[in-house]
Amino acid sequence: MSVLVVVKALEDGVSVLFTSGDGNECPQPERLDRGEVMVLSAPDKHDRLHVRGHAEIYTPEHKVISESGLVIGGRSEEH
Repeated sequence: MSVLVVVKALEDGVSVLFTSGDGNECPQPERLDRGEVMVLSAPDKHDRLHVRGHAEIYTPEHKVISESGLVIGGRSEEH
């Protein structure tokens, strides 16, 4: 199941990068400038969303403001 995520850049140069559980990254991070908004659906194969820079991040359950760097998601090591 995919998760809807919205990232709004509050400064120029905010980068958005997906990584998978095995540490693989998507080929290139997306770069947003102040006021730009990215609406995306995180595919199942990606476990984490890295946001670097000052941004607002919205998910169905949360709103988070990133000041420098933020990691959303990740699976618990407990099963």
